[in-house]
Amino acid sequence: MATMTPEIRQELEQAGQEPVRIDDPETKLRYLIVREEVYQKMLEALICDHTDRSLYEFGEFYPDPPK
Repeated sequence: MATMTPEIRQELEQAGQEPVRIDDPETKLRYLIVREEVYQKMLEALICDHTDRSLYEFGEFYPDPPK
């Protein structure tokens, strides 16, 4: 794990709630630094749980192709 530098801390403080963009001049890649709780919320929003099969109990919908 990397350690936060004073420069990055200053950027984070100035950014407030916004992510901080960091460019790597060697690789020409751009990174975003976000707080861990923001990252976790993003992950949760992307996770797709399995469909609740009880929604299909009346046979009106077919979650799986008919066999």
